[in-house]
Amino acid sequence: MTSDLMTPSAPATTERTARSAGSLLLPIAGGALIAGSLLYAAGLATSPPAASMASADYIDSLARDEGRTALSALLLHYGNIAMGLAWLAAPALVRGRRGRIGTVVGALLAALGLVTVAGNVLFDFWTGAIGRELEPGTALALFENVSGSAGVAVVGTVTLFGLLGPLVVLGGLARAGVTSWWLLAPALAALVASAALTFEPLLYAGFALVGAVPVVLVGLRMLQRNRAESAA
Repeated sequence: MTSDLMTPSAPATTERTARSAGSLLLPIAGGALIAGSLLYAAGLATSPPAASMASADYIDSLARDEGRTALSALLLHYGNIAMGLAWLAAPALVRGRRGRIGTVVGALLAALGLVTVAGNVLFDFWTGAIGRELEPGTALALFENVSGSAGVAVVGTVTLFGLLGPLVVLGGLARAGVTSWWLLAPALAALVASAALTFEPLLYAGFALVGAVPVVLVGLRMLQRNRAESAA
């Protein structure tokens, strides 16, 4: 009698195994990777053009068109948040030991870096406001004072994880056999081109779309994995 109470009864063989609530995050993450990539590219495309990379010209560009600055900042903000959080689901694609550590480490780096970028982008609202409300010399001095602080330097360093993390994830997924190694090519090409050329909104938006190819494919792989597990 006691043993009967302690031993759970076996489920019927015809009953489908219930999936955890956490499994619902995989298709959400897949969609977020795709949507986030497109939002990020749109944010770059709508960025206010600047005469040069000098701080004074940057302030002037953000102050010139408040609506465009707000649109670009919001697109970049939510695009980075969507991608940053979605990368945390990438390790769920790995089955086995190969590529597991790289995928997990890369996902954490990507999440931290991209969410930090998302917060940093909101700085554009402040920069545009001081450019409109203050005399140009005062606005420039205030901008450089804030930009030169130690805290901002730390934030700027952490944002680099947003560039490195996705590359590490792609390497981990390739090693695990989930994706192909060639996906690193467009990601690296977009990164190198962005570092080598002066910022132009439409040009950089094009680079972002090239770099989005592997991100979108990983997002599609998440959606495919969810459908396969739902059908099992």
